[in-house]
Amino acid sequence: GALKLAALLIAVGLVALVAVAEFPNQVRAMLPQKGILVNLLPPPLPAVPETKAAFWLEQNWSLKDRHWFHHASQGTATFPVPYEWFMALEQPRLHLFSKPGMMKESAYLEGFGFIPSPQSIQTDTTTLRRFGYANVYETTQVPDWSTRWTPVENVDGLPVGFARMTGVVDPATGRREEDKIGLTCAACHTGQIHYQGVDVRFDGGPAMTDLKKLELSTGLSIAYTLYVPFRFQRFADRVLGPDASKTDRAALKQKLSAIGTFLIDWAKTQQKTVESKKTWNGRQQQDTEEGFGRLDALNRIGNQVFSQDLALSGVKGFEKNLHAQDAPVSYPAIWTVPWFKFAQYDASIEQPLIRNAGEALGVTALLNLSDAYPEDRVWRSSVNIRTLGWIEDMLRGPDPFKPADPSADPKFGGLLAPQWPSQILGDAWRIDQAKVENGRKIYTEMCSGCHLPAVNTKAFWSSTHWEPSGDSKVLNAVTIPLKEINTDPEQSLVLSNRMVDVPGFLKVNTADLQTWWQCDIPTASKSPNEMVYALGLMTVVDLVARKWMDDEKVPEAERAKMWNLARKNCLNPAPDPRYRARPLNGIWATAPYLHNGSVPSLYWLLKPANERPTKFCMGRRDYDPVTVGFAVTADEKCKTGETQFSAGSEKDPIQGNSVLGHSFERKEGEPKRDGVIGRMFKDDAERYDLIEYLKTL
Repeated sequence: GALKLAALLIAVGLVALVAVAEFPNQVRAMLPQKGILVNLLPPPLPAVPETKAAFWLEQNWSLKDRHWFHHASQGTATFPVPYEWFMALEQPRLHLFSKPGMMKESAYLEGFGFIPSPQSIQTDTTTLRRFGYANVYETTQVPDWSTRWTPVENVDGLPVGFARMTGVVDPATGRREEDKIGLTCAACHTGQIHYQGVDVRFDGGPAMTDLKKLELSTGLSIAYTLYVPFRFQRFADRVLGPDASKTDRAALKQKLSAIGTFLIDWAKTQQKTVESKKTWNGRQQQDTEEGFGRLDALNRIGNQVFSQDLALSGVKGFEKNLHAQDAPVSYPAIWTVPWFKFAQYDASIEQPLIRNAGEALGVTALLNLSDAYPEDRVWRSSVNIRTLGWIEDMLRGPDPFKPADPSADPKFGGLLAPQWPSQILGDAWRIDQAKVENGRKIYTEMCSGCHLPAVNTKAFWSSTHWEPSGDSKVLNAVTIPLKEINTDPEQSLVLSNRMVDVPGFLKVNTADLQTWWQCDIPTASKSPNEMVYALGLMTVVDLVARKWMDDEKVPEAERAKMWNLARKNCLNPAPDPRYRARPLNGIWATAPYLHNGSVPSLYWLLKPANERPTKFCMGRRDYDPVTVGFAVTADEKCKTGETQFSAGSEKDPIQGNSVLGHSFERKEGEPKRDGVIGRMFKDDAERYDLIEYLKTL
């Protein structure tokens, strides 16, 4: 239908809203029906604070390596349009007398929490400093990985985490396609804090992005391009050139319309399917808001691989595999993680390649799951296994147990945890050494039993939690049963409780894992094609990786190195749900805390669980160096565009958002009980002594 725009002047002309009198019903269905305008307007974004200066912390990576990590494609097409089309899309804002800005503009994408990045590091010093790159990166002696990977550029000045996939081939047809735009590891695992106008940035830390808002805004941008007057004409001019014929323009509009229709239909299907389901414990499924800094990665991957990828491959009927996104978690820190036996919060997957390729599939790598083409094309994908291997190598670094100097003590290489930036941020960040010494004793008493001694101590490297792995070792960190730790349960239950159904023609046989890896995995299928999500995902990703290696004719020796065969693709043998306690190096840079991001600062984490705030705002927030995290006030109200974390009420808790567990509240002489991991602190002074020590890790 035709789009009619009318301007409504409100409050004596101080505020102007654009109302849509008539808009296609399918576009209205893109967002929940919560008002006349809400489903037609993009989600609000928080104001990006003014940045007086920016600094990237030194973490043992060169400037070249860091910029490559920020923009190297892992083979994903996260956004539903080709790269050049995304560059031509306008922001989904309705303007009466002016043109909206472009989706690609860094200043706009920063509103979703992304970090600005230069077009190239081969530029002048002033530009590099504006983006936070100081000369220290040119003088510090760090490993040089750049001879291994293919250089990338960021010619359109997109933020950290955006990558252009070139040389794209349709996995099903074999046809060459236009370049795609996708997110890479850095989109979720690059952190930033803001303090009094200064941005401090670091790799491997949790991002403060809101991908749901970005998804909605991209979908609306496509809808506006199709239906708002003059927008498609401008879009076509950018994509095809102003002299393009009517025939070419009509073909372009038909292609864009097909994408828009699929997105709308899929959103309706997902909403209808999820609302019709019950969860494992009898509750009706519904999404839990992820908000800034959180993502339900496990359920998103399952929805992508076992439902949307099948639909995109033309295989119908597997919408039943959809699940609510009801177990959001804070993006985990990834420094030193390659040396951990289990990377995830729930200590579930040991195999690094499976972990990384599964993540790439979850952020929409192209994948053929169709039986309409020759059988040898099934499992073909755009996942770039070699690039994933390079990223893992850069993160891991050399073997700490095989130092160049045999007399040297072991230490991590690769990406190191960022150090507390007192040298940048001044007196308010200065560390009190007397408090550190007191805190060190408290850490030994109350924390090291689970989180192990500090990584720069001999006690850490001699820990019995280091176990043999091939010709080296991996850290089998302490894992704590869910009942004992009593933090929010949802993430630990996803892989084991969710079931997926797989088309029979794909011949997904979870028993293959037994053959390939000599695992001892119980069969948990209810039918030949229905399987526990964990086993289905491990098998599917294994098949995708093997297919890539076959197609690329990777020699056996290189395959063995890619797989790191000592790290098996087997389930964690623990019989019950549990969470992993990682070493606390860089803990200051990972707020908010607990796996579901439910505690805003270290100070509140050290308080009894029932005293923690049950609501706080997330977005581009100032960092508090005293409480170490985000400051919270009792009557806090979120600013425009920020998202609110809320635990709900005792009678009506929000699934995935519990703030309980990991509590310090045991009184002297009181017996141990679930959810309580430590004694009550004597006072705040004792808490702050421990916090001061944690800043130094």
